[in-house]
Amino acid sequence: MMPQNRWGLAILLIMAATKTAGAGGAAPRDVVACDTLVHLRVLMARIPSDPAAASTDLTGHPGCRRIARDRVGSPEHRAMIGGAPFECLAVTGEASCLWIMP
Repeated sequence: MMPQNRWGLAILLIMAATKTAGAGGAAPRDVVACDTLVHLRVLMARIPSDPAAASTDLTGHPGCRRIARDRVGSPEHRAMIGGAPFECLAVTGEASCLWIMP
């Protein structure tokens, strides 16, 4: 069943990532982070129907990468696109904030 909106898809992605991280036990929880909001939006537009595949495959998205959730800090910038909120969050060890996939 396909969710009716992007928030439903985002929830499915978070659930899949949490399930995957919890299954290994030792793997830290991580998030997908992109250098620009454009990189993040392109990635979100190309998410396949399988949330588990989207949570691991960042091939072809050089502006995006996985980072440990514990490195993510507070919001530095916010944007609304189509009624959906996006945040650029401070990340420990990075020169600038990163746009985090909701």
